Amino acid sequence: MTTHLKATLALEPRDKLGEGPVWDAGAQRLLWQDHGAGIIREAKTDGAGGWRESRRWNLNRAIAAAIPRRGGGLVVPGGTDILTMNDTGELSEFARLPVDSELVRINDAKCDSLGRLWAGTLTSNFQSGGGALYRIDPDSKVTTVLQGITLANGLDWSPDGGTFYFIDSVSRGVDAFDFDINRGSISNRRTLLTLQFGVPNGMTVDRDGCLWVAATGGGNVQCYSPQGALLACVEIGTPGATSCAFGGEAGADLFITSRAGRMPDAAKSMGVDPSMMDNNGPEAGGLFVCRPGATGIPGYAFAG
Repeated sequence: MTTHLKATLALEPRDKLGEGPVWDAGAQRLLWQDHGAGIIREAKTDGAGGWRESRRWNLNRAIAAAIPRRGGGLVVPGGTDILTMNDTGELSEFARLPVDSELVRINDAKCDSLGRLWAGTLTSNFQSGGGALYRIDPDSKVTTVLQGITLANGLDWSPDGGTFYFIDSVSRGVDAFDFDINRGSISNRRTLLTLQFGVPNGMTVDRDGCLWVAATGGGNVQCYSPQGALLACVEIGTPGATSCAFGGEAGADLFITSRAGRMPDAAKSMGVDPSMMDNNGPEAGGLFVCRPGATGIPGYAFAG
């Protein structure tokens, strides 16, 4: 039996394309970005059970993620660059992907438990197989881990670190791989689950190993068991759910980002219902929050 829950609107940033939420446990803050406007946002509790946008950095450039660094500041993958940023917003180049910057850009990124950055790409024209998955080590070495991807999106690891999960949105599914933490390598690819409604986008894994997948064009986050069974749906007030992360006190808050405006026409070919293509309601582009009864692990910091 599937449990149905409803998330509430925590903030109204009206993000063009809210993405990449990550909980920074050290600073007790949520970080996410408006991918469409080039803005990194920070939110903290308002002390009264709600949330407030406590800071923002307007970088005026493509941003795929904003992840804390162990040494302070953030690592900011965007376009084909891996940048570092200090608290004043000053950027420095750390690494660059070996791809055509006019055609390819990073779409999602996350760090593993050893602090290596994993970043997936897509092409501006959604060329089939034109993207890839990369690992960026703390010494700035870039390794191509997986090729033949069309629309790289959510990624995360099982709590024991033995399984890597990855979404290529055009497949409408989540793939699982065996993960070798020491080598930073993946193998034995298999399809774990396929969404029946909406396009899989960002995702997170909770402490029990369940997968929470944001369904763009579905207006929800869908929770699946480690075996791929649908357990719960968390609805939000707009069709364009984009990503999710656990955070807050004891990791019990599920934060959900969203987008505003019309989705790319490519979304229709991925199965989005035409009635779910527009995100123009009052909560479009909002940040949502829910306490679904599960808890999550804070995001890992970048070791570079």
